[in-house]
Amino acid sequence: MKLSKLSVALIAASLSVVAVNAQALELKAGHSHVENEATDLSLKEFGKKLNELSGGEITVTVYANSQLGSEREMAEQVLNGALDISMCGGQQIENFYSPFAVTNIPYLFRDYDHVKKFIKSDEAYKYLLDAAYEKNSGFLGLWFETCGPRSFYAKKAINSPEDLKGLKMRVPESPMSIATVQLMGGQPTPMSSSEVYSALQQSVIDGAENNFEFYVQSRHFEVAPYWCQDMHSMPPNVVMMSAYTYESLNEQQQQWVREAAKYARDFQMAHYDKSLEELYAKADSLGIHLNYVDNKPFADKTSSLIDEEMKKPARAEVIKAIQGIK
Repeated sequence: MKLSKLSVALIAASLSVVAVNAQALELKAGHSHVENEATDLSLKEFGKKLNELSGGEITVTVYANSQLGSEREMAEQVLNGALDISMCGGQQIENFYSPFAVTNIPYLFRDYDHVKKFIKSDEAYKYLLDAAYEKNSGFLGLWFETCGPRSFYAKKAINSPEDLKGLKMRVPESPMSIATVQLMGGQPTPMSSSEVYSALQQSVIDGAENNFEFYVQSRHFEVAPYWCQDMHSMPPNVVMMSAYTYESLNEQQQQWVREAAKYARDFQMAHYDKSLEELYAKADSLGIHLNYVDNKPFADKTSSLIDEEMKKPARAEVIKAIQGIK
């Protein structure tokens, strides 16, 4: 059947609208981790799932290795609408919505399984991820990432808090992290994670603290081979979406985003655990000195932090909710 000129014009116009809409819904996501590790892969899986759910209407482009700035800079871009999505470390996120600080309280979580249960819990969304958006913080928490226990590493062995005395230890720009190192006797030195390798190499700092995967993937073991498994905190990372971006989506698109986010959360958790197990198995061959210390002396040094947080009614409610997860 031969189409009229009017029909052809209408079809062309509708195709043009579709093309414009598709282009308008391309989202950008940035993070500070290396390519093909758990964060990078989960953001890519989020993009694939969102593209599938939307029938190709929404795409996500992922930028790894701090291509778009440091974690703090990318989070600030999310807040002002210059970036759609970013991953913000569990210690940095408190700078943008202070209640997140509770997840960074030393030894709040009983063990790693406790963290993983929390990440999937209703409490995680009620008190933090959704609450950040509802309290007009400028972003929606899409999902928590598991990133394992954070521990110290240095150029020399650390067996107890006393060994930290006088050591310049890199920490993120986090009040809770700074207080943790101070109480243990170290000298907290805030800096971007991308600067740590050269700072260790040039003796600007003596050590740092992070999770084991980041430590190995960033090859920090080459300049600080002593890993102290004190597991002082286990704050999960947060994947955040700009409120400007979220509010520009219609209700159906918002539902797709939330569904894709939970899919990516579960993917990241499974991939991270497998990767972590493999990395620990490689420790000896990489020249890493693993030291499984008694955590109690470290916990005793920092117990005042949870006591202080419990004096704040809003924080106490979140802490009790987390502690109540079995």
